[in-house]
Amino acid sequence: MKRIWASVIIFVFLVTICTIGTITTKKVSGQMTQTVSSAKEAAAKGDTDTALELSRKALSDWHNKHSFLCTFMPHSQLEAIDQTLSTLPMLCYYNATDQFEAECDRAITQIMFLNESQLPSLANIL
Repeated sequence: MKRIWASVIIFVFLVTICTIGTITTKKVSGQMTQTVSSAKEAAAKGDTDTALELSRKALSDWHNKHSFLCTFMPHSQLEAIDQTLSTLPMLCYYNATDQFEAECDRAITQIMFLNESQLPSLANIL
């Protein structure tokens, strides 16, 4: 009987951790997508100061969340997003608007794929 209780406790613990990871991933990806989208829109309107500020904010927010996300996500996906976000401030600073917008789209896509890969779905399980 003790083994059954131990297995139930372990199961509940694992489900809780997975749920926290999924909720955190959705929250972070939503915030990051919003920030990068706002930076892209600002650059498209010609407001490079706002775009630069938002791209720096996106990079800072990502660095703040990176250590937590590393506990339950593949590092290669996180590193790819980190590299993409790292290029944004300098592209904006040097007024490479077309490339900045393309990198924003790339970052948004990477973040969306990261979010989708962490959702418990049949496609992700198989």
